[in-house]
Formats: sequence, C-alpha cells, structure tokens
Amino acid sequence: MQDLCLRTNLGCPEKRAGMEISMISVCVFILVAAILPYFCGCMLKCLIKDKSIGLIHTYMVGFVGLWMLFAIVQIPLKIFNAGLNIMAVAYLFVLAVLIAAGCVFADKKRLRHLLEKNIRFERQNAGTYALMAVMIAGIAAQIAVAVIIHENVVYENDYVTARAMQIYTDGRYNGGINPFTGQNTDGMPFGMIMSCSAEFVAVISYIFRTTPLTVANLYIPLVIIPVVYMSYYIMSFVLFKNKNHRYMFLTALSLLSVFSNYSLRPKESLWNLMLINSWNPDVMACSILAVLALYYAITTIRAEIKWHDAELEAGSEKADAAYRNVVRNKSIFRSKRVYLTATLCALCFTSVYGIIISTIMCAGVFGCYYVANYGRNGMHIRSYAASFVPCIVYIAACVIYSAATHNMSSAAGFWNKYAGYISGMFVNDFMTNMYLVITILAIVYIAMKKNNSGKILFVYITAITFLIVVLNPLTYLILGVIAPEYCSVTFWIIPFNAAVAYAAVDIICGISGNRPRITVCCICALMVVMIVVFMPVYGNNFAWQRTRKPDKISDETKQICRIIGDDGQDKNVIALNELCSSLRMSDQGIKLYYYTDNRYAVDDDRDMYVYLNQDEPYLQGIVQNAKRAGYNYVIFRKGVLDPNWSSVQYHIWPVGSTDNYDVYSIGYF
Repeated sequence: MQDLCLRTNLGCPEKRAGMEISMISVCVFILVAAILPYFCGCMLKCLIKDKSIGLIHTYMVGFVGLWMLFAIVQIPLKIFNAGLNIMAVAYLFVLAVLIAAGCVFADKKRLRHLLEKNIRFERQNAGTYALMAVMIAGIAAQIAVAVIIHENVVYENDYVTARAMQIYTDGRYNGGINPFTGQNTDGMPFGMIMSCSAEFVAVISYIFRTTPLTVANLYIPLVIIPVVYMSYYIMSFVLFKNKNHRYMFLTALSLLSVFSNYSLRPKESLWNLMLINSWNPDVMACSILAVLALYYAITTIRAEIKWHDAELEAGSEKADAAYRNVVRNKSIFRSKRVYLTATLCALCFTSVYGIIISTIMCAGVFGCYYVANYGRNGMHIRSYAASFVPCIVYIAACVIYSAATHNMSSAAGFWNKYAGYISGMFVNDFMTNMYLVITILAIVYIAMKKNNSGKILFVYITAITFLIVVLNPLTYLILGVIAPEYCSVTFWIIPFNAAVAYAAVDIICGISGNRPRITVCCICALMVVMIVVFMPVYGNNFAWQRTRKPDKISDETKQICRIIGDDGQDKNVIALNELCSSLRMSDQGIKLYYYTDNRYAVDDDRDMYVYLNQDEPYLQGIVQNAKRAGYNYVIFRKGVLDPNWSSVQYHIWPVGSTDNYDVYSIGYF
C-alpha cells in the first residue's frame, strides 16, 4: 500500500501533508479519459452526419472536440480573472449542457449504432496478436519512463506546470505574476496567453483534488502517450491498406521511440520530450494534432477529388448508384473538412510552434495535390480557405503582438545566430549522425519506390517542410520574434521515426509477401537491429534518476523550502541555477531573483547569476545587489563559504543546510 499511496507537497507541508494519491483517483481519471472522448466523438459524428465507423477515429474526434471546447470556455474566464473553481465548474457545466443537447438532437438510432458498432471484437491471427503485444509493451515502457524518470540538475517545468502551480495555489489566473519567478510582470508572450495547457492541468488538479505536478507527471502520460500512437494509427490508413501492416508500423514506431536517440539532437528532441515531459504542449501539438491535421488534409483532398470524379461519372442522372456515390463522397468531404478546421483551431490554443509548422505542412499538402491535379476538375483551393482562417488570424495576431513587444536583434546578430543554428544542427556524435543517415536513407528508399503511398508524406511534404521551416532564415526570424525558444528545434517536425518505421515495414512486406514465417523472422530481426544499434546511453542524453514521487521534486528541495519557511522572513530568494525551477515548483510563495539560465532577472540584472554560479561566488556583489532589490536569502553550494568569516565581513548568517547546499540569510543594517 506504501507504493500505491504516494505523498506530495505544494509549498505548505502542514496543509498538504495529508494529500495522498490513491489508485482509485487514477483509475477514475483513466476511466473518464477513456469513455468521455469516445461518447462525445459518437455525438459529434452524428451531428455532422459522418457515417464512418472506427473506434480510434471516433475517440480522437471526441478528444479534439473536448480540447477545443475547454480552450473556448477558458479564454473569457481567463480575461476576466475568474477563479479556478469557476473555471472548472463552467467547463463541466458547458460540457454537460452540450452532451444533453447532443443526446436530444442527435439521431438516436445512429448514435446507438455508432456506440455499438465501433466496439466490436474481431478474431485475429497469432501474428497480429504478437505485433499488438510488442506494440503495447513498447507504449507501456514509454509511460513507465515518463512517470518514474526525473531529469537531474534542471527541472524542465516549462511554462505549463509553472503557471498551473500558480493558478492552483492562488485559485485564479494572475497574468500580472511571472510564474517562473513570482515577480510582478507587465505581460507574457502571446503564445503563453493563448495556450490553455496550464489552465487544463490546473482544472484537472482541482477536479481530482491533487497537485498540478502530480497531474502533469502521472495523470497526463497515461493518456497522452497512447493518444500519440492513436494519431499515428489514423495516419497509417493513408500509408497502408492492410491492417497488419498498420500494426507493424506502430510496432516499429514504438520500438524506435523506446530504443532510438529519438531525433537529430537527443537532448532537444520531440520524442525525448514526450518521455520526460509528456504534458508539454508541443508534444500534443506536434505528435497528435499536427499528425491529425496532415491526415485530414490528405483525406479531405482525396474525398473532393472522388466527389468531382463521381459527378462527372453520374452526369445528369439523379437516381442511380452513381448519383448516390456523389452524395456519399460529398458528405465525406464535408465531414473531413470540419475535422480539419477543428484540428487547426485546437492547434491555435496549444502551441505557437505547432500551429506555424502545421499550417505550412497542410499548405504543402494542398500545393502537392494541386500541382498533381492541375488542369483537371477535381480540386479547388478556395474550398479549404475557411479551414485556414483561424490559423492565419492567429499567426497574424501573434506576429503583430510579438513585434510590438520585442526588441529585434541587429542583422549581423541574426545571421550569426542563424549560422550557429545550422552548423550546430549537424555537429553531433557518431550515433546521432548515424541515426540521421539512416533516416535519410529511408526517405531516399521511399522516393525511389514507384506507387508508394508514403511518398507524398515522407518525401514531398518532408522536403517542403525542411526547406520552408528548418532551413529558411525568414522562418527562423519569425520564430525569433514570436517564440525564440523554438529557433533551435525547428527540426522537431521532421518525421524521423515515422519515416524509418515506414521504410522498414515496406521492406519487410516486400521481402516476405504473404509468407507469415518470413514476416515474423523479419520483424524479429528488425527488433534486434533497433534495440542493439539504436540503444541510447541515457547518461549521454541527459542526467536522470529514478523517482518514486509523482511530483518529481527532491526531498532536498523540499528541505530547503522548509528551512526558508521556518526562518520567517519574506521568501525572496537568490538560488543556484539548478534549484530555480524546483524551488518554485515546491513552494509558490518563493520569489526568485532570476530563473533558470539567467532568465527574467530582477531589473534585468545579469550579473547576479554570474556572481553566484561561478566556482568562487563574488560575495560582495551578491550582497550589494540583493540588498538593493530587497532579497533575504542566498543558497550556496555546501561548504563554499566560511560562516564565521561571512557573518562578520558581509553580515550574512547561515540558517540551515542540506546535504549539498547551505542557506544564508542577509542582514539589513
């Protein structure tokens, strides 16, 4: 029972000591996360008269719908600074009203048909079960890594958990507070204002009566990681007609995700991000919504082409099978376009990077198909204009807002940064470069195959995305204005693992044909290659350790917070770089002088970070700047100061110590 009930802390040990994470609440969350999106997906399909049957697709329709609904509900509440309880109740109330309305207005017979027909069991052969078992094991391993691994040195909390903790602690969204440091601020970047990820984590925490860190590190991975593979499963319908080939693709993808270096640069890769910080909005944007947007873009165009071809075949007849085919394809086209628009809208409330690259990729899809179908009656670009209106409005507002609040670097500085980014992208160790070479070989193999269903996705769209997003200096400049943190990771969107997995499955299918034994042998060989060749040395990718606490806050960090709290002064703290994020996560009452990597420093004072984090701290500069800003505590590495000498010389006194740190109080005389 000790392992099933873990304790967490939210800055006030006396108030949070009794908070326990029970398996019951986790199971309830999983049950709700499994049933609610599926039921909502069935209703949405009924309302737009989508007749397609598919459990996973129906679930994803509901998942995207629920996410977009929350984003729409929380924006006015955020603007009017509503309380967290009001935000949670409002979302549940609107959701209940819409579900009730859907039950009233939806076609009852059709709804019952969807609910029953989607959930049906079809007996499969032994090979299919084996593939599914390996795939599920790989996904389960990734969930385990996401839950139990803690990255050392810097707690990669990002904006989401920092803001979620602030909302949960204060009981409302407070845009005047910088969630990273606790200082007052004039405003936050546009992308952070529009994103609803932090508010979602805070609302889930409120509903399930647990902390945002627990939700982010335990609850979210249980849903997000399986949903990532659901998105790729839906995309596999564009790539493979054979169901077993789709399972093989997901199996290869899951194995690559577990055992590969994940991307071009392991320390800053999307797949590493999914394993370490599953709650990061870029995981949802790039690995779920962007994949769905690509799928809907491709299938929408194909549906329109089939619709117009059916019209030509039907002619003026109104009662034969050809005309019914026209009606059916027109209905499919309209439903796909609705899904595409909804997915792009959901991206607008998730990630700035996600919406920019998804817009470019979907535009690339339309461009490829338009060129391929030029001169024939089968595709009209204006049919998709409405789908891109939210994206265009969002990106324009983002550029205007960011340009008005951002000081542009000089042209020389920009080009130097861009050149460093390009050179740094390809300068890596042998294993990572080998992984890049294998990805390029996979794309070349796909390009050389005739009538290859993956060519448009892994060759044409990848090439367009690489040229427009990764290598384009204009895109780098725009991201530098809107979201500078994404400038060095634009290659996240390149489908490294998906391209290798698709090529591997295509090779296996070509070798084995319809011979099951050869297929099994090839899959086993593929597994061995992935595990042996791509096996990462985690210590080289990032410093990590196992943690049994879902908040992933170390006991030493909590001990430092208790020392500061027991001393009784205002919790204005100057901390070492590696402690900044974890201190704020443990105690929201702490106000930091600067945040990790010298960001958001008081009065833009860049010197304090250097004074404290060098091998021999510059004590005079630390004390002078701290007194000028009104800060009371400084955290040093253990033993770096002589307490008697520092007390006499600079009037700072030790108030407590941990295994690795000393906490000093600054005297004001």
